[in-house]
Amino acid sequence: MVTLAGFDLRRLPELLAADPQRLDLARQRQAAVWRGERPDAWPITFAAPLTPAQEQIPRPDLAEAFGSAELMLCGQVRGACAVANARSDAVPSARGNYGVGTTLACLGLEQDVFADKMPWVRQHLTREQIAALEPDDIRIRGTFARGLEFMHLARQIMGSSLPLYCMDTQGPLDLAHLIMGDDFFYAIHDDPPFVHHLVELARELGTRTHLWMKEAAGEPVTQMHHSNGLYAENVGIRVCEDTTAVVAPAAIATFAMPYTRRLARQFGSAWLHYCGRNDHLTRAACAVPEVRGINFGHIPGHEEDHVFDDDMALIAASAKVYFGSWPRRAGEGGREYLRRLHRWACRGCLIPGGDAALAEPDGFANVAAALDYWYSLG
Repeated sequence: MVTLAGFDLRRLPELLAADPQRLDLARQRQAAVWRGERPDAWPITFAAPLTPAQEQIPRPDLAEAFGSAELMLCGQVRGACAVANARSDAVPSARGNYGVGTTLACLGLEQDVFADKMPWVRQHLTREQIAALEPDDIRIRGTFARGLEFMHLARQIMGSSLPLYCMDTQGPLDLAHLIMGDDFFYAIHDDPPFVHHLVELARELGTRTHLWMKEAAGEPVTQMHHSNGLYAENVGIRVCEDTTAVVAPAAIATFAMPYTRRLARQFGSAWLHYCGRNDHLTRAACAVPEVRGINFGHIPGHEEDHVFDDDMALIAASAKVYFGSWPRRAGEGGREYLRRLHRWACRGCLIPGGDAALAEPDGFANVAAALDYWYSLG
């Protein structure tokens, strides 16, 4: 018996209690949109409150979860329960939530861990160490090894009831920045050949760690669950470009997109995330076939930096898919918000998160009411 402070982990699949028929319908709808086809109804994702029984699942802070695979699983299942309870078009999934530097452990770099915020990399390699690195220096160890152990535990406990997705996966340029630290920004200008060596090494790191994680998850390399909601049959990985979003267009063209494209191509295609606004990066991503989808992190206080209709028009014209939430505008009711999202969703370029439609004032009373209204829009 696997117990944790009196809680039996074997209860987790029963407490998750996801409806397999509803999940199958959600998968069909999302997969159709990612393929560029019309589903029977345009998908939207929601989360809902936990039941009293689900509230019994331990709720660790970030440091506690980092240090215990059992607690990590409990925290991840709590999130999956919220998605399953909504009975929307989201597909629950889980990951080892070990931070943006997880894969860097395969080079011997580790992160600082905090209770109230995600881990962060403060260890970096010197130019001399980086110059000496070869692909075979990439090996399973440290936090990355711990993450694979979590994936094995999750499959042991949850079986097929909860799909796993890859741990945090940054793009090659982001990984290069994390490996070297902020001196990377100087190297872009001072030593391009060195930066090409570093970003190529980072691409190889991304390739190998994705393959190891896909194997541990039991997931095909060209299909994916992700983010406790997404499902696609023709997209293999997510690529994060947060550092890419703060470099100049020339650096995006030279050091980011060529390597991101090569990484994505090895997994069929990718969807790309970055925080903030960088129109050069968005246009570069929309211009290449290896990027199938886009997601923006809307920075608090800067939610209106992205112009919704302009961005969605670009994504639609590029035959891409935006997966994720958009902020609700001041004074916009829940119905108006969903109608605004639906105008683009029905063009096959948006799988939105709808939780903002529930917020006061003038939001829907519950997820069921919001879903009924969404599907009534056609």
